[in-house]
Amino acid sequence: MRPLALLALLALFAPSLAGAGTLGAALARSAEGDPDAPVSVWVTFRDRAGAERDPVALASAKESMTPRALARRRARGSMPDVVAADLPVHEPYVRALVARGAILRGTSRWLNAASVTVPAGRAAELARLPFVESVELIPTGRISRDPEPQEQVELQSAPTGTVLAPGDPSYYGATYKQNLMMQVPQLHAAGINGTGVLVCILDAGFRTTHQVFAGLNVLARRDFVNNDSVVDDQIPPDQAGEGSHGTQTLACIAGSKPGTYSGVAYGAAVALGKTEKVATETPVEMDNWQRGAEWADSLGADVLSSSLGYLTFDSPYAGYTQADLDGQTTVVTRAAAEAARRGITVVTAAGNEGPVSPTLIGPADADTVITVGAVDSFNVVTNFSSRGPTADGRIKPDVVAMGRAVYLPSFSDPALFVRASGTSFATPLTAGVAALILQAHPTWGPFEVREALRETALNHSAPNNDIGWGLVQGFAASQWVPSTVGVESPAGALALSAGPNPFRPGSAQVVRFSGDGSVALDAYDLRGRRVARLFEGSVHGATTVSWRGTNEDGRTLPAGMYWLRLTGSTPSAARSGALRVVLLP
Repeated sequence: MRPLALLALLALFAPSLAGAGTLGAALARSAEGDPDAPVSVWVTFRDRAGAERDPVALASAKESMTPRALARRRARGSMPDVVAADLPVHEPYVRALVARGAILRGTSRWLNAASVTVPAGRAAELARLPFVESVELIPTGRISRDPEPQEQVELQSAPTGTVLAPGDPSYYGATYKQNLMMQVPQLHAAGINGTGVLVCILDAGFRTTHQVFAGLNVLARRDFVNNDSVVDDQIPPDQAGEGSHGTQTLACIAGSKPGTYSGVAYGAAVALGKTEKVATETPVEMDNWQRGAEWADSLGADVLSSSLGYLTFDSPYAGYTQADLDGQTTVVTRAAAEAARRGITVVTAAGNEGPVSPTLIGPADADTVITVGAVDSFNVVTNFSSRGPTADGRIKPDVVAMGRAVYLPSFSDPALFVRASGTSFATPLTAGVAALILQAHPTWGPFEVREALRETALNHSAPNNDIGWGLVQGFAASQWVPSTVGVESPAGALALSAGPNPFRPGSAQVVRFSGDGSVALDAYDLRGRRVARLFEGSVHGATTVSWRGTNEDGRTLPAGMYWLRLTGSTPSAARSGALRVVLLP
């Protein structure tokens, strides 16, 4: 045996110098209560057996990615073409789990983990393997249910012979109001309909036989529940009607029948991922969402729309609480953040747990996603729309859209329509606007899209935890201009510049300024709160300081936009200069 092969075997099976992996507390309790009961767990690995440092392995991972995915990352992502988290898990590690009785459910590149089912009493054995970092129960949470029953309505279509042009009221039928509230007809009239944009929708199934899907452009289908490519109900094991929810969220984005129905981005291509089994909420849900997000990345999706969310958990699984919705704890929140790092604009529902505050559902707490609440047709927040803030004090939702009495296709009859309510439908309406913005601005990343929506929404001057920055205004968002250079200042103002801009946490952004006298340089968030003082003292001429995206306590700030403000004084008057900078995730 060659020395390298021997070393590989030793690394795999020899006792670990790092000690045993951790066993989750809830999993340990399950093992004590019923060691023979099957449980589904994430087994996270310590490494990738050196592949993360192997240029050949990284090159191979790059070759396996679609050209569309690579192009999206280069244009919009905050990471290189490929990173270690894009590598597959080390296959011998997975085989070692299976050899010990684990049933493989799937793997996650981003988590460097395998999802397996195993008797609870055997989990500790897996944790003792030298290459295992941790073994944790896969959390399971209930979907935030639609808060009001659906109501069948009469078909509303334009009169025969009417000239139907995108942008004209007659083009939309009964969907005109839900589009008009977001300025969508103005975008359609300008030829912006989502063409060239790929939207991935993760939901509980999809049926595409309704008349509004006659011209639907489906790029890919994947059922992560039954591990096949059939996303409609499969009876058994599915129950009738499970695909209703996803079918209607799909229509909000890409349904189209001129004169009768119009989704917001009817020209977009879609990928349909079935990630939830509605009838029995078992531990499949959170790992399926994770795998669905990775699938969206591999396809090169530009937008990921998800009206699913998780918080309440079935016994005996450990439940998250609002205190865990801090943008970095839940599995789906971390997955959503990883998707955004790769340049995917993630749009997710705030939840239907209002009006109490806070009542968010994961991944609505992720800083890097666009979280959507619901208003009615008069732009009044609904009582069911979940409220923020997140556990770490950030405002959520980001924006709102119409979520009460939304006009939708019937699931059971391909010629009928219904009205239904929920942030589940405000979310795809907003995701459709995101697709329109990306058609108009194909180089914008998730942060530009989010900030465009926020800063042009109707409540942008006074965001709050009921409606965030307010009702989406799509046309205004498409006209928004990102500012990463100095804004105009009055004559005699202090000179101020910074680069690179945007920049990543940990890397140094060099801030250059000049003046003559005492100055102070501060960083502010978009709510006007000072987050860091970068300099205070006397300057004479040009001066340079570095900022690594941290606050005054040295902690890394959330990704987003910040203002740098330089203030100083002369014998006669105060002077100031300001600059907007972007901190990437």
